[in-house]
Amino acid sequence: MKVVVIGAGFAGLCVGALLKQAGFADLTLIERGDGVGGVWRENRYPGAACDVPTPLYSYSFEHGHAWSAAYAPQSEMLRYLQHCARKYGLEQHLRCGVRATHARYDGEEARWTVQCSNGEAVQCDVLIPAVGIFNTPVVPGFAHAQSFEGVAFHSAQWRDDVDLRGRRVAVIGSGASAVQIVPALAGIAARVDVVQRSPLYVMPRKPVDMGAMASERERLFREFDEVANRRKSTEGAQAAQQAFADHLERTVRDPDLRSALTPGFLFGCKRTLFSDEWYPALQKPNVRPIFAHVERLTPTGIAFTDGTSAEVDAIVYATGFDPARYLPGLEVEASGTTLRDTWRQGARAHLGISVAGFPNLFFMYGPNTNVAGSVVHMHECQARYIVQCLQAMAASGATAMEVRSDVMERSCDRIQQRLAVSVMDGAHCSSYAMDAAGRVVVQYPGSQSDYERETAQVDLGEFLMR
Repeated sequence: MKVVVIGAGFAGLCVGALLKQAGFADLTLIERGDGVGGVWRENRYPGAACDVPTPLYSYSFEHGHAWSAAYAPQSEMLRYLQHCARKYGLEQHLRCGVRATHARYDGEEARWTVQCSNGEAVQCDVLIPAVGIFNTPVVPGFAHAQSFEGVAFHSAQWRDDVDLRGRRVAVIGSGASAVQIVPALAGIAARVDVVQRSPLYVMPRKPVDMGAMASERERLFREFDEVANRRKSTEGAQAAQQAFADHLERTVRDPDLRSALTPGFLFGCKRTLFSDEWYPALQKPNVRPIFAHVERLTPTGIAFTDGTSAEVDAIVYATGFDPARYLPGLEVEASGTTLRDTWRQGARAHLGISVAGFPNLFFMYGPNTNVAGSVVHMHECQARYIVQCLQAMAASGATAMEVRSDVMERSCDRIQQRLAVSVMDGAHCSSYAMDAAGRVVVQYPGSQSDYERETAQVDLGEFLMR
């Protein structure tokens, strides 16, 4: 059975390693970059680090790594993934510097043909997209952006040729990347203007005993499960909000700044961030939090809607990604239908893995599989499930495996029903987890444990085998 995996980040390497361990050695990993790592190769901004403790944000089958810190920096995360690629024999299967652009399934041959940016066509029996969801940088379309005479770039496209020491820098955004970039820039820049449209909940980092990796992994797993369970009700969210308010009062002296930094939505609606440096950095004399909305850019900086302005030498767009847009740049087609058309009302997949009408297609990090906790654990659940599917195909002699449409409809409806009674519902908040229609297509409504139970055993009755 020939298998093609698209992407060589945490998800792609995970399924690749488990496939090889299960004996599926006819394997190709197509990677658009020049090496493994995914987001950990591309995001090299100052302060970039894992914000989930590394004992949990690592593979269970490779968790004894000698981490230098509980929240490892980007360079170490990349080295870990490079190490895993070597150890699990995946380097020989890598095809780097190649972008998959189109995939078409031939029902008669029961094979996929993947067209690549270099003109090559790769055929396979099973296709596994593992491209992730944080891969399409979002840059705001501010008026007169081209008039700005300084340098401007997205955090995921960091300019190593630009020296920001002693410069005036505006960081636009207040999400996960901004929370790491601002403290790092505050130590070298003359001034850092932090332009926030809406503040997020930022909690202190969880303490980790790096001398007891195995037990810490279990403890952290339980703690993040509790965080996920709090999202299931407004009562749990309100208790967490009080803990945040107490933390903010201890950390931020100015009551006006505290008020401006308090989110106006329920705890758990959007991603909760973890940092011990963010709030202290915002109170440094060379850091200026700005809560006005951007009206336009000018040749020398930024003009805001309240009539104020900021003159800066550089603008860093810490404005995140578009995770609700799955498979950017890849057209997937089967039986005369494209996945884009199938997902016109929002991305949907059974357990985030299988889509009716698309045989032998299995997703890593598919719709509604982002979780409060370690997404690496979710990857492992998906990879083990996919391995079971391929083993079932091999054992039965089937050449095609496709989830039944009624099964997918029921499971996707259940996901939306669970989301509708959680704090992630559109009635409570608006977040990057939603598509343009306001439907939550990114977040999973339960905990890591919930998803592990749901994917532990493949129910072959849910599939058409032929």
